[in-house]
Amino acid sequence: MKIAILRVSNDILLGKQKDEISQYLLRNILEIGEVVNKVITTENHPDQIFNALNDLNCDLVIVIGEALSSKNFNIKKSICNFINSAIIKSDQATNFVNAYFQKSNIPISFEAENEYYMPEYAKLISTTSSFLQAYTVTNNNTNYLFIPGELEVATEVFNNYLKNYIIGNNNTIYKTTTIKTFGIGEKDIYLVLSDLIKNKYKILFFTYPNNLEVSIVIRYNQNLDESIVNDFVVKVYERLGKYIYADEETSLIKRTYELLELSKKKVAIAETITGGNISASLLKQCSDSKNLVIENMVCLSENSLIKRLNVSPNVLRSYGTVSVEIAYEMAAGLLESSEADIVVVTNGLTNFNNDKKGKLCFIAVGNSDGIHVYKNTVYGNREQVVESLTQTAFFYLIKNIKQNDLFFDKTTI
Repeated sequence: MKIAILRVSNDILLGKQKDEISQYLLRNILEIGEVVNKVITTENHPDQIFNALNDLNCDLVIVIGEALSSKNFNIKKSICNFINSAIIKSDQATNFVNAYFQKSNIPISFEAENEYYMPEYAKLISTTSSFLQAYTVTNNNTNYLFIPGELEVATEVFNNYLKNYIIGNNNTIYKTTTIKTFGIGEKDIYLVLSDLIKNKYKILFFTYPNNLEVSIVIRYNQNLDESIVNDFVVKVYERLGKYIYADEETSLIKRTYELLELSKKKVAIAETITGGNISASLLKQCSDSKNLVIENMVCLSENSLIKRLNVSPNVLRSYGTVSVEIAYEMAAGLLESSEADIVVVTNGLTNFNNDKKGKLCFIAVGNSDGIHVYKNTVYGNREQVVESLTQTAFFYLIKNIKQNDLFFDKTTI
């Protein structure tokens, strides 16, 4: 089956928004054994949409719209124009939209009334997470699937319709293995695995990056001898082991939470440069993590470092506020004053300049067995630096919990 994704969004085209939905569909379609042959992003304009659809000669074309119903209405009209179909008011769609608002006990908005309409002969794919509706319509042996631009809706559509549709139309059944890495880019992954990628067994390797994380998906025929597949996976682990943090599709934050819960360990966090983002990310992603994070603080002054974390004034005078020694002192003080099993500390200046120089900072992770301090140089604006260091801190924390070999430019004290 030939599959294409057409993403219609001005914001994504201009780089103002991340395309999480396409990435989600790419990974999940691959995990059920099928490959997306082409991904196109176009602006929300009738001529551009028409031309993009005309370039996609596939069995299944997934059109991902926007999160605003009025903008999706324009996309629907463009699809109708391409397949020579009328756009009609659907009784089924109207009933589903009305039922959604009635259940939510709020009046139907004028904007939502756009969801009453879809191409003639289209089949509605109802969702419960939003009033935005998906549908599928067939024309000249091509199935066009329209999905609104909300990740929750896309997840519902995949699980309730798309997954079964693809599996039911597969001539060959495939299996996949997913490996999650951090701190190594796609280019280096392909370089390290080059000889494995060129193999006679038609085992395919795909990578899906997300900032500093990369998902490596290995696809193979289900009839392939299991020992051959295992040999490939073992070789991937041998070469990329120090970068691997999970053997399934999961995020750094979620894996951190799972390992903390499994190991029954409690963590305390002290942040300077990340300004509380580590704690906030963990609590936001996993609401139950409040039982695992027993203390978190943001220390932005020398006085705070001295009084709250018992950092030595002499060490501050000798090495400054950003150094290996201060990161270690912060972690040691937090371990001593809290009842945590593990502590995580970020150390760096919080003022961000607009120059292109790298920003020096340190991350310390420690427990009763010892404290490890890592030197990092990060680039970008405030948001990029904070997010990169937050993800890096979670990776170091995972390594500490799993007691794997630690890596990167580290100083062990």
